[in-house]
Amino acid sequence: MDNKPKIAFFQCQWCLYAPEDQEWVDSRLPENIHLIKVPCTGRIDPLFVLNAVQGGADGVVISGCLPEKCHFKEGNLAARRQLDSFSSFLDYIGYDQERVHFVWLDLQDRGRIQRELADFESQISRLGPAESLATRVPLKEGGAND
Repeated sequence: MDNKPKIAFFQCQWCLYAPEDQEWVDSRLPENIHLIKVPCTGRIDPLFVLNAVQGGADGVVISGCLPEKCHFKEGNLAARRQLDSFSSFLDYIGYDQERVHFVWLDLQDRGRIQRELADFESQISRLGPAESLATRVPLKEGGAND
């Protein structure tokens, strides 16, 4: 994989309309990009993103439907608001906000997901690997932390 950045890719199951695009995501996604399909971006708990970051993701991409075309009416708008707030928390713990990217996709956007992921991968490569975050403190023996 020659030191390519690790990217967590959360994809709404409804946002890729072109069968060619979905086939590319399902079977030809580069090895350094880990796909997590969700029923709607509104179903992405910020803790899922934190888990990806703690698991070593150098960047996170969230792909959803256009706001007015959300399969669940307003799920993607709620997700965008929640994840915008959560990115401030990630920034606070040392995970640069530039490492999280939200993409709205439309019917006419054939081939766009490939370009978005390639551009994001280039951006993350320029930033370098994400620093390991000490967001979990192991309990000391005896069960209490000082």
